[in-house]
Amino acid sequence: MITIGEARDIVIHNLPMREAETVNIHDVSGRVLAADVLSVEPSPRYTNSAMDGFAVRWEDVEQANEVGGITLEIVGESQAGIPFDETLAAGKAARISTGAMICKGADTVIPIEETEIDGSALRVLKVNRRHQHLRFEGEEFGSGELLLPQGKTLNASRIAVLASQGITAVPVYRKPEAAIILTGTELVPYDQPLEPWQIRDSNGIMLQTAVKESGGVVNLTASVGDNYEDTVAAVRKASESANLIIFSGGVSVGPHDLVKKAARECGFETMFWRVKQRPGKPLFFAKKDDVLFFGLPGNPVSAYMCYLYYIHPLLQFLQGKPFAHKSVKGEIGEQIENKINRAQLFRISLKEAEGHSHPLVYPLSKQGSHMLTSLSSAEGFILLEVGANLEKGKLIDVILWNE
Repeated sequence: MITIGEARDIVIHNLPMREAETVNIHDVSGRVLAADVLSVEPSPRYTNSAMDGFAVRWEDVEQANEVGGITLEIVGESQAGIPFDETLAAGKAARISTGAMICKGADTVIPIEETEIDGSALRVLKVNRRHQHLRFEGEEFGSGELLLPQGKTLNASRIAVLASQGITAVPVYRKPEAAIILTGTELVPYDQPLEPWQIRDSNGIMLQTAVKESGGVVNLTASVGDNYEDTVAAVRKASESANLIIFSGGVSVGPHDLVKKAARECGFETMFWRVKQRPGKPLFFAKKDDVLFFGLPGNPVSAYMCYLYYIHPLLQFLQGKPFAHKSVKGEIGEQIENKINRAQLFRISLKEAEGHSHPLVYPLSKQGSHMLTSLSSAEGFILLEVGANLEKGKLIDVILWNE
């Protein structure tokens, strides 16, 4: 039996290659870029005005402050989307709107507030410098420059940058596809009537939801009972299309625990089986080419805790993110001690407290692997190594639920 740290390292050392696909920018929110994106054109695309006012030649207005104002003739207008096509001659001015293209010959913008207008006569009262209130072509970036680097998660502002360049699709890391297969003849779909000796299946919908919350896609679900031939057939079918096969149940040592044998028959190499951890001791991990196989315990809490600790960061990695969990620092609110010879994935609650810069961490009293309320009542969990004795006030990393 291996330690929890050794098990995590084995998973990391067997991570498959990430895959990329090109996706329309309407559908890339939250996805991670699989390659650098370069600019197609400069930004701004053309030199334009930052103010509503008048486009003028510096030579005509540079003495305005010294002489108390200079009068020019208004000969046209450049507005956003409708440029002034003529070259501005000496002594002339053109109206200009914010964002409008600067006309040929002009090199300065006078804000409307610093002028007086009488028909076609414009009196410039004040000027500060040449090129004032201009946004120059390419001042943000030029053509062919790095726009967004590989590894960036795409959000509203980054998608807007892509759209501003006319980029309609980008390479992103492919969402991993998972197959979820349930074992256990005693299981009945949660929405169906059941006999006294049966139990409702909660693992199926729990694991499907967890994969979706992790950004993956569930492309196959099945229930095989405790039948070996059906188990083998399900593994073979899942291997055809899934990056990840997740079994729930059937990985312990009983006569009806058939998953490990079925995996071997289908060509999967066992990476490990059984981990010194609670919950989730009989966790099974195998690999065939780039397809990973996790056999989770059948107990709901064990299944979910193993999913969170091993599979969630794996799915994050395949989507271009670090192999990591979402975590916060918490302050131990009361002593927590590991009194068993296995590491524990210990469910906790978090409470904000006045005078404390970190939330206080309290252990849940119910930690049984069959007790789903130890999940639904918790905000997250901590890793308690063998022999751990956490005194009140100690800071510790708290792994949060996927929310």
